[in-house]
Amino acid sequence: MAESKGQLARFAAVFAGGTLLSRVLGLARDIVIAGLIPTAARDAFFFAFRLPNMLRDMLGEGATNAAFVPVLAATQEKEPPAAFRELVAQLLGVMMVVLVLLTVLGVLAMPLVPSVLELLRPLTNAEPKDAQEMRETVRIMQWTFPYLLFIGLAAFAMAPLFSVRRYGAPSWAPALLNVAFIAGCAALYNRFENPAWSLVVGVWLGGAAQLVVLAWAMRRHAGVLWPAFPPRHPGVGKAFLLLLPVILGQATGEVNKLVDNFFAYSLEEGVVTALFYANHLVQLPLSIFGVAVSVAILPSISRAAARGAHGEVRDTLLHSYRQTFFLVFPAMIGLVFLREPIMRLLFERGAFTADETARAATALMYYGLGLLSFAWVKVSVQGFYAMHDTKTPVIIATSSMFLNILLNCALVGPLGYRGLAIATTISFTINFILLYAFLNGRYGTLWDRAATGAFFRMAMATIMMCGVAYGLNYRLEYHLGTEGFGARLIVVVVPIAVATIVYAALCRALGVAEMRELIAAFRRRQR
Repeated sequence: MAESKGQLARFAAVFAGGTLLSRVLGLARDIVIAGLIPTAARDAFFFAFRLPNMLRDMLGEGATNAAFVPVLAATQEKEPPAAFRELVAQLLGVMMVVLVLLTVLGVLAMPLVPSVLELLRPLTNAEPKDAQEMRETVRIMQWTFPYLLFIGLAAFAMAPLFSVRRYGAPSWAPALLNVAFIAGCAALYNRFENPAWSLVVGVWLGGAAQLVVLAWAMRRHAGVLWPAFPPRHPGVGKAFLLLLPVILGQATGEVNKLVDNFFAYSLEEGVVTALFYANHLVQLPLSIFGVAVSVAILPSISRAAARGAHGEVRDTLLHSYRQTFFLVFPAMIGLVFLREPIMRLLFERGAFTADETARAATALMYYGLGLLSFAWVKVSVQGFYAMHDTKTPVIIATSSMFLNILLNCALVGPLGYRGLAIATTISFTINFILLYAFLNGRYGTLWDRAATGAFFRMAMATIMMCGVAYGLNYRLEYHLGTEGFGARLIVVVVPIAVATIVYAALCRALGVAEMRELIAAFRRRQR
């Protein structure tokens, strides 16, 4: 195996550590925004920010994790270093042109948004938006959209860094956006008539900072800073041929989010905020654990697939499913059971009311039930991308997208915002089941007796862990109440801390291999 399981664990740990920093700062950002920015301004900004974020995920991180890394890894494996640098520079040049064009088109297209919202009213039965409010929202969208250019180029820089096994800067650079958000919001929210504009300033500062950091890291570790024209390296054509179906595959998930966003903004005030915060809490364990595992395995299984070592790919994928379950499943159950105390602790202060807490906690429950499916989809698609097969995930994801849209249309009327979260969880679960079935046909059965025993032991540890957490939370709330930051902190932090210790102890006592690997990786890191 080109990389041992211990090396893969270290790669995942490095990425997870930096991502943890970013996500913790992201929580701090969300707390600041919730307390200082009124609901209407929050809804408008979150709605506006979804569009450039959607294209970033499609063209930036999607390209990094799917189309570019396998081609760059193969070039690095088979060609001299100069060819690798040439390919990186020429890919950068093409991406720069694409991102500039998309940014200009996006800014010009924003005035069409009110018409799209009006088309949804028969499905949502919602009241029409105020005309002045919509004009202000369109302006915010136009000034927010150029973030795509900054973050798209920054996200591209991750591909060569991952290819040369440099995970540090890509993992912590997103934290700069959160720092910029916090600084802009805290310093400027009362300087604008509409406080949402303080967040727009943060977007520009954070996007530029990420680009500078990742571009310099690419220069240092991959030897490239500036784009090169024209694109003559044969790997450029190959990478973009892979990118086209990858964009379609990424687009399906992002279109789901975009459709959800439009539905949410067409509903009553506060729905966009509730879904945004619920989704971000789900993204915290997903990004720290699920994405870290999937990012760490792609270069390894790409090289194994290039050698025709399908058994090695199969073993790595199965190990990744187990590792993801070990990390994500307890987080999923914990979020579902402690959803309201967590929301109350993090956000209920200042402009964020108790009613918003209840709405966001309900959304978190329905999103949280899909957390393991979200994480396993991230791992599963890597098995196809390693073989340069981007078509199968596209077909499956497209089916999932249409299912999500149909479920939105069917459920948003009777269930409101709950229907949007339920539709997302169902569609992603179906997505994973189909991906897993096709992977079994490609690499052989991704299951064995050891996996059955491991999943059972981890599930038992999680159930006992959750019983401890829920019982502690109930007793502490009974004695301390839920008023005041100190009480709220205790009734959340103490049960989570104790439950984490219980889970780790039970996994070790039950002989869970993933627990042994985590301890071994930690000890190596300490040495």
